[in-house]
Amino acid sequence: MIRGPVAQTDAATRNRSKYREKFQHPGINRFYQIILTFLGRYALRLVYRVRVEGMQKVPTEGSLLYITKHQRNDDIPLGFGHVMMRRRKDNWCVMKDSLARWYLFGFWLGNGGIPLNRQNPEKSKRELMLAREVLHDGNTLVLFPEQTHFPYEMGQGRSAGFRFIVGKPKQPVNMMTVGFKYTPRGFLRRTDVVIRLGDVVSYTRETDPEVFLHERMLEMAELCEMEYPFPPPEGKKARQPVSAG
Repeated sequence: MIRGPVAQTDAATRNRSKYREKFQHPGINRFYQIILTFLGRYALRLVYRVRVEGMQKVPTEGSLLYITKHQRNDDIPLGFGHVMMRRRKDNWCVMKDSLARWYLFGFWLGNGGIPLNRQNPEKSKRELMLAREVLHDGNTLVLFPEQTHFPYEMGQGRSAGFRFIVGKPKQPVNMMTVGFKYTPRGFLRRTDVVIRLGDVVSYTRETDPEVFLHERMLEMAELCEMEYPFPPPEGKKARQPVSAG
């Protein structure tokens, strides 16, 4: 089921015991990955007709941060099955802490979920440190900068978590923007979904995080064919907002 040019010895496997001992995270569970891949790539075909643009841009190794649009919960299995697992297996994601509750049997943790308390982020310092280490160890990490769903519109990019996770990297970190466009086609017809991947861009220790994230949000809006109405960081130079279409 999990096919394609996937890295054979990934950073997630190499560092699993370290993440367990240092951060009390169980690490990636291959069985749970298969389940989520099946859900996103096959089961959701009953609801969605998916097309991916830009898959060839995804690096097969090294640190990679996906800065991703969040329209609905289905973004997660769709992106996981149609993009992430087609290229690599060392996939992690910053998620809301409610997905780590006991009755979910660790499913989302086993798929690389790193739970954050968005209401009280000071309680999630250990998890933020894990997200930073996972990324700089050479894994992939998904970050939803809007922090919650914004269907058919753009929410403002929140820079605090992004700024903490990327830190001041010793080596440039690859990042790419991911956009989701959903187009309903009527009663009993599958919704069209286009997942668009932006170009890989490098983030260095000299990069201004506020300007960088603002530019990624503008790019995200373009990929989703939406508008990003929020102004650039005060006193900083950044691209101006663009309109959809």
